[in-house]
Amino acid sequence: MELIMALPRLTGLEYYWFGKSQSLVSAYSRHRSMELGPAVADVVLAIKIDAKTCYTGHQSLRRLAERLDNESVDAAFMEALAVPNDGKNVENNRRVEAMRCLSSLFFVTADELQAEKERL
Repeated sequence: MELIMALPRLTGLEYYWFGKSQSLVSAYSRHRSMELGPAVADVVLAIKIDAKTCYTGHQSLRRLAERLDNESVDAAFMEALAVPNDGKNVENNRRVEAMRCLSSLFFVTADELQAEKERL
């Protein structure tokens, strides 16, 4: 019997954040002139503000970061299996880059929020 690990379901707010993140990932993958840094900073700031209003905001950010990290691993794996296509490869590489960037910043932000909460 094969054991499949399921990710925990996202709450409504986490799902909303995931949608915002995926919108940025899609836009970045399609628009090669788009700079990742400023776009990610805007999304992370908006989500951080939301997370501060929730008692479990830091936990929610960690779940979101884990989900994006898993998505980036899946996308990279599928890219490795795909038939080479320069245009599609660039797009997929940009998707993975954006997801990994968001994921790492959400982990950092979650740690910051948890530290703030513990100080209070």
